[in-house]
Amino acid sequence: MKIIISPSKTMLFKNSKFLENRSLVYPKLHKKVLTQLRKLSKIEIARIFNIKGALLDKTYQNIKDYSKNESHQAFPSFTGLVFFNLDRDNYKQPEYEYIAKNVRILDAYYGVLEPGTLVKPYRLDMKTKIGINLYKHWTIDAYFDDELLINLASNEFSQMLDKSMININFLQSKNGKYINQATYSKQARGLFLDYLIKNKIEVRKLMHGFNLDNYKYNQELSDLENVTFTR
Repeated sequence: MKIIISPSKTMLFKNSKFLENRSLVYPKLHKKVLTQLRKLSKIEIARIFNIKGALLDKTYQNIKDYSKNESHQAFPSFTGLVFFNLDRDNYKQPEYEYIAKNVRILDAYYGVLEPGTLVKPYRLDMKTKIGINLYKHWTIDAYFDDELLINLASNEFSQMLDKSMININFLQSKNGKYINQATYSKQARGLFLDYLIKNKIEVRKLMHGFNLDNYKYNQELSDLENVTFTR
């Protein structure tokens, strides 16, 4: 089983003593993306990334100085909403063994990140128009072979894969209907992943027991390809 998640734009670089450092899964494909980014001027990066000021300066410099920048493990370093809801500071060896075995981060810059993969500061989305169609560039289906895939990634990143997967959905009740609200879904993905990690779950049926933050498994809205929780 592999659980796929998205990266976040924000990072605070850290390492875990419980994770083994890993090399890039697709170094040659990553190099092509980096080479393409290095062709862009600072003005082009500002326009394409829609950034300015200190963030633009930092993004541009990270591209130009890539080889000089320090590397840190991927999983401990992301700090977005999903990762904020993980109890990473309290995970020990058993939790990190589960993470190393089961969790993978789909990424526009690196393709696939294993938890201990060493990464450098960067900023890149799948839809950023850098002169390469990143969805065509990252042909990563073979990495997952015949794995059972649990999808906790956003649509932007899960579309990198052309494989069947079990989508985990979190819906909110509003005006008598269940709707998807992006911020709440991101938070719930983190809580759900934390639940899987702490309970070492590798069987779909056991996932139904998730009930944090008032979510409950909704059998009526679930099917072979969807596990849905509502509140």
